[in-house]
Amino acid sequence: MVLSDIRKQAREALSSKWKNAVLITLVYFAFDLVLGYINGFVRDIAVLSFVVNIAVFIISIPIAYGLVISFMKLKRGEEVKCYDFFKLGFSNFARSWKLAGNMLLKLWLPILLYVLAIIVLAFAISFSAAATLIAQSSSFVIIGSIVGIALWIASFVYLLISTLSYSLTYMIAYDNEAMEAKEVVEESKKLMTGNRGKYVLLQLSFIGWAILTFFTLYIGLLWLVPYMQVAFICFYEALKENKTEE
Repeated sequence: MVLSDIRKQAREALSSKWKNAVLITLVYFAFDLVLGYINGFVRDIAVLSFVVNIAVFIISIPIAYGLVISFMKLKRGEEVKCYDFFKLGFSNFARSWKLAGNMLLKLWLPILLYVLAIIVLAFAISFSAAATLIAQSSSFVIIGSIVGIALWIASFVYLLISTLSYSLTYMIAYDNEAMEAKEVVEESKKLMTGNRGKYVLLQLSFIGWAILTFFTLYIGLLWLVPYMQVAFICFYEALKENKTEE
């Protein structure tokens, strides 16, 4: 699999669909901006802020699922409107949360280790600072901080690598409506086995474009986001095709 070919496929798939792709992204960003505004408006009211944060968290999963489906439909030449990700997401509300729940179940160990690493890091820094005051030596701070940071980095990398295994979950779920959520998650892991590094490289290949969006006051994200999303879909389809051929 050549990553430059994947990006080329994405550009070709979007060649006559940029307008719709940009509109989908624009509506999504506008929706996200409204949620951020509401959250900021009620931030000083503890109860309302808590309720809003919970509500945003609950709807974020189906919205993300709907967005992936929208771009898959767009890439494949199916009819999709700029606001369809709402309908596609909420019509699959239960399924999207089942998928997310099964992913979390698969990631419980790396998540737990990451949380424990943060606790250890905080404890190490606090203990080192206290030891420094008592022993009047900075060596405690240095050693404690190094150990804590090393554990945090290791747990973060482990969580990141584990999460990559389930990057294709929503795409597989859309193509296999009859497949159970648990089976979808497991299928994503199978397809990504041996391909996680390529997926990371594909993501990193967009860094230059991401930097350029800064000079457009981030307006360029309206084109970069669909470009990336369709490229990830092309990546998934390439893996699926290779598996079928085998």
